[in-house]
Amino acid sequence: MRPAALFVIGLWIGLLAASWAMAGASFRTVDRLLGPEARPEFKAKLAPLSADDRRAVLRHVAAESNRWMFRTWTLAEMLLGALLVAASWQLGPVPRALALVAAAAVLAQAFGLAPAIAQLGRSVDFVPRPLPAAEGRRFGLLHAGYMLADLVKAGALIAAAVIIARRLP
Repeated sequence: MRPAALFVIGLWIGLLAASWAMAGASFRTVDRLLGPEARPEFKAKLAPLSADDRRAVLRHVAAESNRWMFRTWTLAEMLLGALLVAASWQLGPVPRALALVAAAAVLAQAFGLAPAIAQLGRSVDFVPRPLPAAEGRRFGLLHAGYMLADLVKAGALIAAAVIIARRLP
């Protein structure tokens, strides 16, 4: 079961890092599309909209894309968590506990943080920036909690990988 556990951990860490890169890339793309290197045809299609409306619409598309990606990623992480718990169950109490910590972090994100972030995000997608202080603070806290859970997952996965790999013959 050690090779299976290490495979799941490696896959999970790789996909976790990719999710971080993708989340940031979507909003940077909005800035790039609205910047000087935007294609003339694209600028012409958006010309009837004000600059603020163009940004709001494109940020909404980026946010919806991120919401879909994270919903899908959460399902994948739940599967990876279940596979890792099963693979690490016979590897001793520490790898098992670390797998359970990573799986618990996913569940906290899936059933607590992600729905709250999605609901708040949709409610402020078209609110002019900067956001009102209360909404901005709440979104910031939810996002920080989500990222903290990601860091807990990553830390538990790395620790589990080190412990499991050291026990290989």
